[in-house]
Parts: sequence; structure tokens; C-alpha cells
Amino acid sequence: MRKKFLILIFLLISISFAAIVEIPSITINNPSQTFVDVNISFSSEKNFTGYQLTIQYNHQVLKILDVQKGPAVSLFTVMTNTNTPGTIRIAGFNPTLSGVSGNGILAILKFQIVNPGYSNLILSSVKLSDANGQTIPCSASSGFIRTDQSPQKPEKLQPQRPPEETKPKEKPVPVTVRPTAKSESDRSSQKLQESQPPLSTLPENLDIDELLTLLEMEKTETKETRKEIPRQKPGDIVTLLVLSDYGNPYPGVGVTSFTKGEKVNCQVESEILISDTEKVVCIGCEGKGSAFNTKNNTLSFVIDRDSKIIWKWKKLPVEPGILIETENEIRIDSSKKQISVPIKIRFLGNFNKPIYIQAAAQNFDATLTETCLTPQKNQSTLILHRKDDLSAGSYILELLAQSEDKKTIDKKKINIISYGYASAGETIIDETSIKIPLRLTGLVKNISSFGINLKLDRTIRFIAIETLPDIKVLSGQSYKGSTFEIKGGCVPSFNIKDGTIFTLVLNYSKDFSPDMVKIIGFSLWDDRGESIPILYLKQ
Repeated sequence: MRKKFLILIFLLISISFAAIVEIPSITINNPSQTFVDVNISFSSEKNFTGYQLTIQYNHQVLKILDVQKGPAVSLFTVMTNTNTPGTIRIAGFNPTLSGVSGNGILAILKFQIVNPGYSNLILSSVKLSDANGQTIPCSASSGFIRTDQSPQKPEKLQPQRPPEETKPKEKPVPVTVRPTAKSESDRSSQKLQESQPPLSTLPENLDIDELLTLLEMEKTETKETRKEIPRQKPGDIVTLLVLSDYGNPYPGVGVTSFTKGEKVNCQVESEILISDTEKVVCIGCEGKGSAFNTKNNTLSFVIDRDSKIIWKWKKLPVEPGILIETENEIRIDSSKKQISVPIKIRFLGNFNKPIYIQAAAQNFDATLTETCLTPQKNQSTLILHRKDDLSAGSYILELLAQSEDKKTIDKKKINIISYGYASAGETIIDETSIKIPLRLTGLVKNISSFGINLKLDRTIRFIAIETLPDIKVLSGQSYKGSTFEIKGGCVPSFNIKDGTIFTLVLNYSKDFSPDMVKIIGFSLWDDRGESIPILYLKQ
């Protein structure tokens, strides 16, 4: 019955939405990692020529360094606004009206981790438009970034009034430009983009339809009426040129703009495999301007003038050994009883002895189709059977590959994430109040804290949250931009399986319609402050 229910929900979602935009959830286990890239991906059956979206994040944990176009929208004119701490707004339009469909990446967010902890990545105000300006039905899926150094539990907020709007201090947004040979159409697109109003003059809540109108007017303007404004770099802006033959350096290859006096942290991989017998090792960089020479793969400096970094590499033979290649993270839903994971062993540096592999996993029975691998037969499949009553959470799978004499060894840990599902039940309306049940599908344990994000008409007033008997809810609410946020805790923590976890009680003062209240995000944390993997099936 539960499978039929999930299949029905999936079919309803497929019918209702022609596209989905997603932000991943990322757990960082390396305490020394200070930068993280987040891809905003899309899947769309229909062609879209314009898009807009907003991302909200915890600016006490993360600092946005750069917003880059995704490869799928490389020909789009894109504008971003990061002036408000904790909020990123992105809008894009293809001046040629050439649409994009299928799967791809809309944008790449480059964050610096300024403090260990937890940050939601809340995706809202998502809109896709076709060449005629018509909206394409689209759903959104939010994510998070968590560092294991200091997991944070959401604060139990006290009720507060919406904060007064204050004008944010303007700060130039770093923009990365890769120096490539441009075609005539590329130069036209660039000219169109350069002629747009400065980002600081655009309203923060610019709608995609307004953006389309603005860009269409710009597109049809004749050369005779266009006033050429000489482009001049502001006096407090300096640039950094990064060059590298290998790897994925940060900042990326190309030119990045910074504010004069800003601290710049640069890094690149220490070594990279080119093949099974050859690798390159970073031997430092050559620095000019504010940058300086170093023999390390990291460099930090204060930039006060135009500068340049050239990362240096040395080719070396690969030492004999092995490398386990498989996924770093496996995501499953509560309805799956079995999953298969491909595994490959790379034999490096002409190593040719047989390798034996074994697997162990929490709350799963793990078996391998092949346990002895050779250079000629180097692939196997890991089959995981989930145990009964597996709750939503993160589990560790450990792989061990070693030679018979145990002198050649490689180990790998894979994070298995089992999801629960949340969805809104049927809304109950009487003369003055609205009740919206929030249901969970699957087993969820140790629920201690929660966060609920809504799009709420200003005529709607939040009253209370009802939950299971003997459970006390302590909550507070606030407005974050156009989003109404409820956060709080539950005393004591509790478990639930396939049932209603909360009922939202609201009051309305005029005729009610379903679009006045929309749940756009739902998060749960356990009694250790760790996030519980929950996917919210949007209305």
C-alpha cells in the first residue's frame, strides 16, 4: 500500500511540474576544508529562455565568494545580487531566445566556510520562462551544508516582528571570466550584457518577466540610439589572473575581481592522476603583483594591485598500488529494500597482483558479486539489503581492498543517506482558521528540532503548531525576506512512522485561497543536533 502511495505521489508530481531545480545537501568531514562549491542543477522537459531564483543561507557559517554560470546556460546573460547577507538572487535570460532543456547546471555557488556548523540552502522564488514569456511549472528542492566539526542545532526562536528594511552596504561582486576565443555571437551577447544597468540599480525582488522586458528593450535598441558609455574599472577594484595546466584551482582559471585590500586564499590539488602510470604533483606557484612565489599548493595574501598566479606542476611516475573507485555518497528512499553500487579497482603503476575486497555497512547486509579482482577483471557490484525498520539518517559503508600479503591496501568510506518523505495533507478550513497537517512517510527517530518555511500571504496569521499527545512544542517565527520561517524544538524528542507529525494552525481575515499558504521547505534535527534527511514533496 505504501509503495502504491509513493508511486501515486511521484506521478502527481510528474504531471504537475515540467521542471525541477535542486540544491544538494553536503556534509564536510574534513576539518581543514575551507571552501565548498555548490551546483544548482535543473531538469526540464520544456525549453526555457529565462530563469530566476533565490537562495538563503546562514551567513554566520558561510560567506559567498562568487556566483558563476553553469555550463548549460553559458550563453545566457546572468545577473546576481549578493548585497544582502544570507541571500543570493540570480536571474538569467538568453538574448537569442534559444531555449535550454534536459538536465544541467544553472549556477555554481562558491562559498567560504567562516565558522563550523550547519547552514540550510533554501531555494525559493524559482521561476522558469519560455521564449513567449510563459511560466513553465517548476518545483524546487532545497539542501544544506554541514561541517562535522561542530554540528549545530537550530535555535528555539522567540516570536519577533518582521525586521525593518535597511539598505545593505554595497560591495562589488567577484565575477570570474575565463579568457577564451569569442565568436561573433559571443561578442554580441557580451556587448548586450555590458550595456545593462548596474546590478546595484536593480530591485532585489526583480521578477523574471521584468528582466525579460528589460533585456528585450536592450536587444532591440538600435546602434544609432545607443549611447556608448566608456567602461572603466573602479579605483578600489583589482584583478587576479590564475593560470594552471591541471586541476581545479580556487580562484578558478581566468580573471577574478576583488576589492583592494581583500584577503585572497588560493589553493589547488596537491597531486592529480593523469593515467594509471603517471601523475602530476604541484610544486608551488609563481606569483606577481601582490602574489608571491611559493612551493606549496596553497597561498594567502592581501591583494592591493592587479596580480597573477601560475600554478606549477611536475610529472612523476605513479608508485605501484591500488585505488578504489566508487560513489562517495549513496542516496536511497525508504521504499527501496535493495540497492546496487558499482565498484572498480584501479591498478596503478603496473601493479598486477590479485586484490581481495570486502564490505561492511551499518544497518545493511552487504554482499559483493566479485571478491577477487585483477587488472583484467577489475570490477564488482556491491549489493546492499536494508534491514527492517531502517530509520531516516546517515550510515557508513566501509570498503577494504588489499593484496593477499596485505602489503598493498586501500580503504574507502561511503556515506549512505536514507531519506524520509514529508508532504502536506488536505487543508481543513472553517470560518476563521486554517489547519494544514504535515505528514511523514517512513520511520524517523529522535526528532528534537524542526524548521518550516512558508510563503504566507500577509493577511494570514500563524497561530500555533499542534503535534502528538505528550509532546510539547517550543517555537518562534520570523520573516526572512518573503519567506515566513518557523523554528523550534520538541520536548521530549520522539519517533514517528507514517503519520502526521505537525498540524499548522493559521488565521485568515478575508476569503481564503490555497495559494495564500505554501510550504516550501521542511527540516528536522535529532537530539544530537544532526540533520535528519527529509525530502519535502511540495504541493
